[in-house]
Amino acid sequence: MDWRQNPYKRYVLDNGSHMVRYGNANTKTTQLNLIAQIKKSGSLVYELDGLFDESHVMKYFKPHVRGILVDFDKQIEIWDRFVNIKKDMSITYPYQPMIPDQSLSKLFEIMFEYYNLDGFCPIISQKLLAQGTFSFVIDSSHSATYFVPIFDGEVIGPAVKRLEIGGKLLTNHLREMISFKQYDFKNFYILSTKIKESLCYFSMNYQQDMKKPKKALQKYYVLPDFEVKREGYAIDQLNVGFLDAKVALDKERITIPETIFNPANIGLNQDGPLGIIKESLSNINEELRGYFMENIILAGGNSLFQNFYDRLYNQIRSEFPIDWNVNIKHLKGDDVYDGGLKFNQSDDYSQYAFSKAEYTEKGFDNIKNYL
Repeated sequence: MDWRQNPYKRYVLDNGSHMVRYGNANTKTTQLNLIAQIKKSGSLVYELDGLFDESHVMKYFKPHVRGILVDFDKQIEIWDRFVNIKKDMSITYPYQPMIPDQSLSKLFEIMFEYYNLDGFCPIISQKLLAQGTFSFVIDSSHSATYFVPIFDGEVIGPAVKRLEIGGKLLTNHLREMISFKQYDFKNFYILSTKIKESLCYFSMNYQQDMKKPKKALQKYYVLPDFEVKREGYAIDQLNVGFLDAKVALDKERITIPETIFNPANIGLNQDGPLGIIKESLSNINEELRGYFMENIILAGGNSLFQNFYDRLYNQIRSEFPIDWNVNIKHLKGDDVYDGGLKFNQSDDYSQYAFSKAEYTEKGFDNIKNYL
């Protein structure tokens, strides 16, 4: 049986800007979606999980730019090492809204012509997160934060909005701060991400916390020791005589993530989440807006920062009519990937997937309208 009859031959390739997740109901592979080039030898390193010394890195290659896959050659290099694609399977490929047709067309070409796949099913990521008839998905991911209203499984295109702040920008901002005040972290992208995830959080009263005395919020991140193969870790206080190298963060712990709620802090001419939600809802029938606010789906890596949920809920609740039953469901796992697995098991999957025969006969220009 092929993928039409056998759900176990339907795979998910969740090819995020930061992480690749690939597998089916029985297997799963995860891998950072970047390649490191080493200074002295110029060699390329693909295995970047775990304890990796970035002091030897000359530069990183990242296939995505602002959430759009643009370097297909480098992406194929990563896939060929970590993704076992076979021609008799189908692949469900979640993608973000607003990507150009040229990128989708190239994906079809790679899947059907390079990998010789028999089935390919690209789908907007947030559709895999939607639940019920009305869903308003807020997906704060690596490259941006997306606001996607979905009615009965279909995206309301004119109401889709994008905030140009994601985890990558926050990491780069932190990396610059550490480089300015403490260490040269120019090429320490992976380590900066770990520090950000360990120490940063959203303040529930940002203006008040910013008035606190120096070091009131200070915590430390002890840097990895590659000689003894010890990972880095966060710590509240240092004991007397502590000698290990460390990074100290004080108010940076709240100023870094705060840019999501206040983009003007970094000079970005965009509203924060509340303003964008209002702008999105303005494109929806007024009588239906409250239904979407009753089923807000919050997802993405940035949503895992402490207090993100509470800040978002408080803002929305205070600004919208009291008779709206505002409710936010917070997803905290690999939810797009897991949603893809569930979608692959559905009885009508084959109605959404494209076969190689369809692609060969009609071409991308004739099938893109069905996406």
